[in-house]
Amino acid sequence: MDIVNLSIPEIPSGHGLSFKKGVADGLLDCRDHEATPHKTHLASYERGLLIGAELKREIAKLVKT
Repeated sequence: MDIVNLSIPEIPSGHGLSFKKGVADGLLDCRDHEATPHKTHLASYERGLLIGAELKREIAKLVKT
């Protein structure tokens, strides 16, 4: 089994949900949750979006065609 290594930035206390919504949107290549985080949590959402997109790319490398 292959392992995907990602560097995840420190998530400020109380920003976990915004970060996870960003990861989900990054994985699914959408922005369905972009408007839901409070404006003070938008940076955490954006970091999650980048991590989700990176995770999607790494998984795609491992998928057999």
